[in-house]
Amino acid sequence: QHYRRIGATVIIAAIMLPSVGAVNAEHSKAGTTVSIWNDKSTWKPFYTTEGAASLKAVGVGLKPVEYADTTTYQAAVRTAGRTSKAPDLFTWWSGYQMVDIVNAGVAADVSALWDKNKAAYAPGLRAAFTFNGKTYGIPENLAYWEVIYNKHVFAKYHLTVPTTWAQFQTINKTLHDNGVTPLAATVDGQWPAFIYFGELLVRSNPTAYLNLMAGKIKYTDPAVVSAMKVWGSMISAGDFTDPGAVKFGTSGSNNLLGLFTQGKVGMVEMGSWYEPTLTSAGLKPGVDYGAFIMPNINPAAGKNVIFETGPIVVSAHGKNQAPAMKAADYFMSQAGQQAWTNATGFIPARSDVKATNTLDQQMVTMVSGGDNLIPRY
Repeated sequence: QHYRRIGATVIIAAIMLPSVGAVNAEHSKAGTTVSIWNDKSTWKPFYTTEGAASLKAVGVGLKPVEYADTTTYQAAVRTAGRTSKAPDLFTWWSGYQMVDIVNAGVAADVSALWDKNKAAYAPGLRAAFTFNGKTYGIPENLAYWEVIYNKHVFAKYHLTVPTTWAQFQTINKTLHDNGVTPLAATVDGQWPAFIYFGELLVRSNPTAYLNLMAGKIKYTDPAVVSAMKVWGSMISAGDFTDPGAVKFGTSGSNNLLGLFTQGKVGMVEMGSWYEPTLTSAGLKPGVDYGAFIMPNINPAAGKNVIFETGPIVVSAHGKNQAPAMKAADYFMSQAGQQAWTNATGFIPARSDVKATNTLDQQMVTMVSGGDNLIPRY
């Protein structure tokens, strides 16, 4: 039994941790290549393209090391992060999810990179990676939460982008009366369950949303209950698809995309990162689909946009911290961000980088015009 336990431990460790060759930087006459661990296997072409641009510009490329399972990935980073087998770079999650790796000393301080580029990034974005006055990650992605709508459906029923809650309700009723489900909703993978609740609370009382997420008020708080009642009334009115019947793709299937592209659903609330999924299905931004920020339920709630972002972290204990920091520096630069935006189709994190489509550029222009950024929890 003792030998079996030792063998099992070795096997588990071998599964969780890449080989040393995958961790350490690779050196050649062409330059240095550093590893970037991640749990985004479909993003490999993005990292490869960005790595090629970085190698050409500053002599440091990227070698993606993917994990198919997020839980295993998190365990691997936490285990290796304190050792000599730490990755050079790794992706993570912003906000409170960074606290554990910061407290464990796994993440390197990258405040100097932000100071160098502070004019091009929104302060609210840096705050998502900052703890006790130091910043521990650079923005790998930035997404705004928006209502994506089928432009052909809107045109068919003579609908225009709403600016008030009453107008939004009229759209929902018009679509419902014509046999079109207004909004796609799903609980596939569990996490999408937060989408409409969080959005409706922000549209009602953004301060209550922030306090609820920080644990300062309860779900029985009157402001939270009020938003829940709005949500309940929309469910009763038939504004949403059956959330148990719609699949987002996390369980191996995806009928949400089909419902939207076929015009059976008029709208879906989602992060702007969902747009590349639509374009890959042949839909053109600004032609087949558009986007808007959900109007306020409470007109006095202010101009708010829910955003999410994820960091690339430089390992505090990585053997190749100097070239890793150099790659991170390039990634934050205008050239690096433009290369990343071109490769991914994501909304650019830098204000001086051009989006790949007019719809995203409109969103960037709108948000930079004074909207408050509310973190997606």
